[in-house]
Amino acid sequence: MDAPRKGSPSDDKGPKILAVLWGLTGLTTIVVVARMYIRGRMIRNVGVDDWLIVFSLVMGLVYCAITTANIAIGYGKHAYTLDSLTVEKASFLNTLSFLFGILSFAIPKLAVVAMLNRILNPSFWQKTWLWFLTGTGAAISGVCIIMLFTMCDPPRALWQTSLIMEGKATCRDVWILINYAIFTGASSAFIDLYLAVYPSTVLMKLHMSLRKRLALCAALGLGAIASAMAVVKCTQLKGLADKSDYTYGTADLVLWTNVESDVVIIASCIPTLQPVLERVLGKRKFSSYNNSSRNRYKGSQQLHDYSYDHSKGSKKTGKTDVTLTGVESQESILREDAAHNRGLPLNTIRRTDNVTVQYESRERSPPIQEPRGSW
Repeated sequence: MDAPRKGSPSDDKGPKILAVLWGLTGLTTIVVVARMYIRGRMIRNVGVDDWLIVFSLVMGLVYCAITTANIAIGYGKHAYTLDSLTVEKASFLNTLSFLFGILSFAIPKLAVVAMLNRILNPSFWQKTWLWFLTGTGAAISGVCIIMLFTMCDPPRALWQTSLIMEGKATCRDVWILINYAIFTGASSAFIDLYLAVYPSTVLMKLHMSLRKRLALCAALGLGAIASAMAVVKCTQLKGLADKSDYTYGTADLVLWTNVESDVVIIASCIPTLQPVLERVLGKRKFSSYNNSSRNRYKGSQQLHDYSYDHSKGSKKTGKTDVTLTGVESQESILREDAAHNRGLPLNTIRRTDNVTVQYESRERSPPIQEPRGSW
């Protein structure tokens, strides 16, 4: 007896999936290209975190390519509207795409930790905890991939369901995979949220203007959005149990897997885009980057604070540049390579004060305008 048909034969989630996948992945690609341009061309200091993001983007592009090919043959439609061979091919491509989808949202977390270690320079135990946390998350995701491809013996029974009906293959209960996938998604959401909150606990202790602290916290805390996307994705995992309508029941899961990975990548890139944003907003000229951007941004985030002294009709403007690499412990404000190249002893603080004194008439003292700085 045939299973009851679900929905209308005209139902098709394919166009929606393609619109979201390529729209968001296209934006992600632009952001990553901008990041690599800044790190490679303007700063000339490409790090491990940058290559991890590029690798994650490649995994996401492969995921989109496989999904696109899958939709072309009918994925996103109800299974009863497709012939058995098409359903088999669609199930195979969907299973294969999950390999790249999981990697695309697991790897960026490692890149975020590498970036936080470079910018904030936490203590040894903090670094150890951050790498342990994200490394554990990556291992959990790896186990999920292994479980997916070992659910059936032989593995091809995942998409060739006729082998099970013929007694030529055996499979474990699909809810074992679903429950573990929910655990994987929950751990991924927790890690994203932790990596979003952690920088704020450090930055809010710094002695700088509240506006700059809030801006930095917002830039480094966008991973909280990825945490929310991971939670939404977990609600779609039950579609894996819909074997009678697999091509339609798992469509939303495919969509949210891509959304989560793209949001993680974009959030990890936002803090590195300050030079491009300044160029777009006209705060800096391009020629100034050729001379100073490598010193301003290389390996650290440079902050500017301003102090004023007004006395008897004179104006004194002092500008202090502080290079932020060791935030919490304050053990090493300058990077070792920079200190060595400039002939400075290690583990010291270099402070440069540029003072301009202007004498003006008491009767006609123009209002003092605060110079503009950037975080």
